[in-house]
Amino acid sequence: MLIIFPGRRGPQRVMAGLFAVVVAGLVVVEGLDGPTLAAKTGIVASGLFAVAVVLLAEARPSAIALAAAVSVTVSVACGLVPAMRPEHTFGIVEFAALSVAVIRLVMQHPIVRAAGPAALTILAIGLLPVRVFLHPVNVRTLSQDGGLVAVVLAAWVLFLGMLGLYLRLLERRRVDADRLARQSERLDHARDLHDYVAHHVTAIVAQTQAIRFVTGSGAAPSPEDLDALLADIEKVGGQALTSMRTLVGILRDETSAATPAQGTLDEMLTAVTGTLPPGYPAPDVSVDESLTHRQLPAATLDAAHHTVLEAMTNVLRHTSGTTRIDIRIRAHPDRPGMAEVSVRNDGTAAVPPLPAGGFGLTGLSERVRAAGGEFSAGPIASGWQVTAILPVTERAADSRRWRWAQR
Repeated sequence: MLIIFPGRRGPQRVMAGLFAVVVAGLVVVEGLDGPTLAAKTGIVASGLFAVAVVLLAEARPSAIALAAAVSVTVSVACGLVPAMRPEHTFGIVEFAALSVAVIRLVMQHPIVRAAGPAALTILAIGLLPVRVFLHPVNVRTLSQDGGLVAVVLAAWVLFLGMLGLYLRLLERRRVDADRLARQSERLDHARDLHDYVAHHVTAIVAQTQAIRFVTGSGAAPSPEDLDALLADIEKVGGQALTSMRTLVGILRDETSAATPAQGTLDEMLTAVTGTLPPGYPAPDVSVDESLTHRQLPAATLDAAHHTVLEAMTNVLRHTSGTTRIDIRIRAHPDRPGMAEVSVRNDGTAAVPPLPAGGFGLTGLSERVRAAGGEFSAGPIASGWQVTAILPVTERAADSRRWRWAQR
């Protein structure tokens, strides 16, 4: 039989087994209060059955209904046969086990499915005191305090139902939070896969097309030029493998996804702009002196990194005739505590060398907004521009992230 804590091993499983043995022993001790062998057997059997269904890893409605039916049968038998009525205890452990069963039913199953077994279990709980109160020694107590007992039982049953519903609500909230967290992780991994791997693969495709163009023009490149072109492809391929290893490390929880690879804007820009293949103009980079060596929030630096990276990828995938790429990072003139990261190029739209999925700018917008910033991208008079406005302090970042999360 599968009991609770099925996935645990060693000392924890031993403790669970000892707990079950102790509870079963208490049930047997209570059963000894039965005046006859039939009474003893019935009380012990109904108590052990109730404990067994509670120890199941899942609250199975059919098993709980069967345990409740056995309990009702024993209680009715004690009520109808005076010789079977115990004098001192009706089965405290059984009472507790059936109460837990009601809570788990309401918590784990839809109301429609749990209603029948829960009602039968509540009936079993209500009949348990009948076993002992109908004993001749306790009849007077029942006549004097029967109303109070009924009120206490009713309040107890109401408490069980409310507690089950409350725990059900908490469990649903936990499941929803877990689902949202998993969805957020999937989006993060999708953005990383697009930003890192797609950028390098696009560069490889662009360089391969350049080689095909040169060789197809009739003017075969010299061995030195061909070796240089292939060396560039090899370099970008190595960068793609490094990015893939980083992403795999994140997926295996061996690398922190929140830690940027570079510590400052200068390091980040040097790493990103160096990934453009030959034949494309070297980006013209301008960074405010106040931001050059400043330690920015990790989320801000990561969002700036991906903004520039996505802009470089789009130059490779979606433009032709690009002669100028401008990267500008400056303190926002009208918004203290914010920095503006803009990347523009003067290329014209071209058929992409690889299929365009349309997720790059969407993922980048999500990343920038999650960092507490604002994002925009679109055509300008002489090309295309991508802009991200990002906080430069942790306090501003936290405040703007909070406001974005409330939307």
